[in-house]
Amino acid sequence: MMQEKVPQAPASASGKGPMLLALRGVGKVFSNGVTALSDVDLTIREGDFLSLLGPSGCGKSTALRLIAGLATPTSGVLDWRGSSSVDRSNISFVFQEPTLLPWADVFDNVWLPLRLKGVSRAKAAPVVMEMLARVHLTGFE
Repeated sequence: MMQEKVPQAPASASGKGPMLLALRGVGKVFSNGVTALSDVDLTIREGDFLSLLGPSGCGKSTALRLIAGLATPTSGVLDWRGSSSVDRSNISFVFQEPTLLPWADVFDNVWLPLRLKGVSRAKAAPVVMEMLARVHLTGFE
């Protein structure tokens, strides 16, 4: 399957604020040989609002997975404020496909990221309930 190269965004969407993250020559080739990203250069600055747009299969989700630390690039580097390593525990995004645990209830699905950080169910309960209230799911936990 041939991948179409997506036009690159400008160096920074706003040009203001200190650099938060720079992708430099980032590429990702999967084990089956599919090239998802090739030679991506992008600088994101504090205060930027960034949208990744493009056709299905162009590498948007792969870029997000790399930024979130859920995958590693095959080539290039993610430079976080001048460092190649950073605590990504506060980075999250919503997957385009449902990723709920079908065997778990609503509370446990919302608790999962906190649980993976070692937060007990009891300690997480107020935060989970607040999040459910924000999206009008109180009573479904």
